[in-house]
Amino acid sequence: MATTRMGYLVLVSIAILLLLSVVVVAIHPSLSIYTNGIRLAGLAGFSLLAIAAIMTPWVREIHQTFGSSFLSIHHLFSITGLILITLHPVLLAVRLMNALVFLPRLGSLQVVLSNAGRPSLILIYIALAGVMLRRVMPGYWRFFHALIWVALLLGIVHGNLVGTDMKNPIVFVTFNSLMAVALGAFLLKRFKRRAPSKSE
Repeated sequence: MATTRMGYLVLVSIAILLLLSVVVVAIHPSLSIYTNGIRLAGLAGFSLLAIAAIMTPWVREIHQTFGSSFLSIHHLFSITGLILITLHPVLLAVRLMNALVFLPRLGSLQVVLSNAGRPSLILIYIALAGVMLRRVMPGYWRFFHALIWVALLLGIVHGNLVGTDMKNPIVFVTFNSLMAVALGAFLLKRFKRRAPSKSE
């Protein structure tokens, strides 16, 4: 089964989204190469993880559109996004020479929300662990895996408050819209799962 015209259109749209991440950093580069890497990894990583989350209600459609299994497509985006979003704080830690950037910060609400990217990364890895424990905890793994949406929400809050590139109105609207679509996908997925039991 080959990729359909719709599939290519989706891939082009994703490529444009990733290109936006590259262009916005390239147009207004930071003095430090580490900072540029931090910005690009954050934008691209969030994009790919959000896309991986958005496709979850469309298992059959993804297979028909791309000619590959849903899991292979989903894992491609989620693993690549995971690597990039992990690189985001790693580069920050290298730049600051401080490993404490991985630990959540306590304090005022402003401090907690501004640093919401820290617990977000932890939740992403818990969500990943949920998949790995699928056979061990068949009744609970979905709960842990669903934490990816909480992680994405914390990530966008962090980006809105302290992200350099979120000051760009195009980036702000695009990435917040991406988050809104991801939340919509979460609700749709739950609706699809419960719909058959209601019709019985």
